[in-house]
Amino acid sequence: MRLGTNSAIFILFFGVAVIQAVQTQNWLMVLMWVAIGSVFLWADIKKK
Repeated sequence: MRLGTNSAIFILFFGVAVIQAVQTQNWLMVLMWVAIGSVFLWADIKKK
């Protein structure tokens, strides 16, 4: 599977979510970041 631009964006959003989870323990905000990143990952998978 070749990773596209949207996969890279997903990894960035996931990284932000992990950092925020460690720093703030605000799981609702972490879930939001992962959801936004998942949209980009879904778009990359759907494109193929």
